[in-house]
Amino acid sequence: MRPDNTDRRKFLKLVGAGTTTVALAGCTGNEDADSSGGTGGEGGDTSSDGSSGEGGGDGGETDFHFIAGQVFGTLDPAEQVDYTQGMAAQNLYDEFITVDPDSLQPTANIAQEWEVKDAGQTWVFTIRDDVTFTDGTEMTAEDVAYSMKRMLEMEAGYSSFFLSYLNPEDVTARDEQTVEFAFNQAYGPALAMLVQFYIVNSEVVKENEQDGDYGNAYLQDNSAGSGAYVLDEWEQGNSISTSAYEDYWKGWDEGSFDTFRSTVITEQSTIVNTMREGGGDMTDQYMGTQAYEEMASFSNVRVPEVPQLQLFHLPLNTQKAPTDDVNVRKAIAYAFDYESAVNDIIGGGAVAAGPVPREMAGHNDDIEPMSQDLERAQEFLDQAEYSVDEINEIGLEQVVVAGTELQRQIGLLNQSCLSELGIELEINPQQWATITDRATDPEETAHITNIFHTAKVPSPDSHSYLMYHPESFGSYISQSWYSTDELASVLEEARNTSDLQERLEKYQEAQAMVVEGMPSVFIANPPYRIGVNENVGGWQYQGVMAFDWDVHSMHRKGEGRAE
Repeated sequence: MRPDNTDRRKFLKLVGAGTTTVALAGCTGNEDADSSGGTGGEGGDTSSDGSSGEGGGDGGETDFHFIAGQVFGTLDPAEQVDYTQGMAAQNLYDEFITVDPDSLQPTANIAQEWEVKDAGQTWVFTIRDDVTFTDGTEMTAEDVAYSMKRMLEMEAGYSSFFLSYLNPEDVTARDEQTVEFAFNQAYGPALAMLVQFYIVNSEVVKENEQDGDYGNAYLQDNSAGSGAYVLDEWEQGNSISTSAYEDYWKGWDEGSFDTFRSTVITEQSTIVNTMREGGGDMTDQYMGTQAYEEMASFSNVRVPEVPQLQLFHLPLNTQKAPTDDVNVRKAIAYAFDYESAVNDIIGGGAVAAGPVPREMAGHNDDIEPMSQDLERAQEFLDQAEYSVDEINEIGLEQVVVAGTELQRQIGLLNQSCLSELGIELEINPQQWATITDRATDPEETAHITNIFHTAKVPSPDSHSYLMYHPESFGSYISQSWYSTDELASVLEEARNTSDLQERLEKYQEAQAMVVEGMPSVFIANPPYRIGVNENVGGWQYQGVMAFDWDVHSMHRKGEGRAE
């Protein structure tokens, strides 16, 4: 039974506060002595010793088919940054820390327990002793240390979470089951950040390194993980097929899926028809409203809808003419039709009020959501250093993810709105991998980008520091390339404080600074919707990107897909 939306919102608010508490627990609870940091809560030991140890349950249709609307970029877990890459990582590898599905807080996984020293600067983790990689070898602390060092050296994926706080030489395997992270300063959100850290088989990767690439070429087409599934076939950009690892440490329940595969289908109508005919088990959340309404009418498909920790916004490149002018950015923001976007295209949720989702603890409730005001937009445009003719001569580009109907519609809406000011806007559909590659350079980054920013970690840091601190520049999350010295300082203070309330206040202060600089058109906090075949059980919304596709936790309820 799905919770009422109001109750869910209250829950998420409480959860957000609790999440921040967890992330700071080491700082607040261990300043006086080198004492235990805890086990990560009751959900820490999640192994299922009542299972048979054989993947796939009792036969029948135990193939799980996920339909992705966006192409796959990579299988290397150190490089993953979007939902298709995260989906692959989540099923081929194990994350160090995971997200509890009930509390949405960070909790134990590969890391079984931890000790925090030096007022939150040094973290010592004890890892499980019953985990094997899919080649049968035992996972040790050396694999954990190597995986973190590898991610830091590659400076890829979510390495930006750690680069300013952790040097590769300060990651140490003390013994087979103990690893130490010696941060260069207290790092409050450490646990929350570690949910995006996946463990690779160090020996396999080392054996397959090519010219100092850290095994990256090998991991494009092979897996070296301890996850529930083993890679069978991979067609870059189009599909992935896997089979269950029989000796997976969490065990297998009756009805678990023997195989997991994903196919990219970019045509929305084809996705809907595939679900109608019983050809798929789950869709992604990035389709237009009409698609979900249609699927909800099918007898064999359900469409869960819950509030979520997500921001849909249009980052405006603040380091590239003409959007380097704050008046141009404000003109674009006031010209946009928020109500049409939320009600007609996204199909629900609320107009966003700044970068932090309304449901997340630390949201600044004093920030008012935007609304279209063409007169005010014109006033800002009149104050800009660029005339309309100059803007059009330079050329204003908005990139959208190719094949994603909702994004296309948002682009067309923005194009129509800006035409009211005489501004011409080019809509450029591109593959996600291309967009993320362009995001590494401000001159290559588009003027405007469509971004669904789901919480990457269970902390409000996800929608503040990761978007607007200079250390995050070069990531697709920070395509506005916006910060100021004052803003950066406040965000650093928020990360380093051990007091929860003070930390939340710092995040709120930062949000006000961000809105004043208008580095984004903050459009919506959308509801979470997906299409799920009626014969799939065990799915839960978990609030953080990638964790919704933990296929191991799901099972087949009937003989096969409901048709």
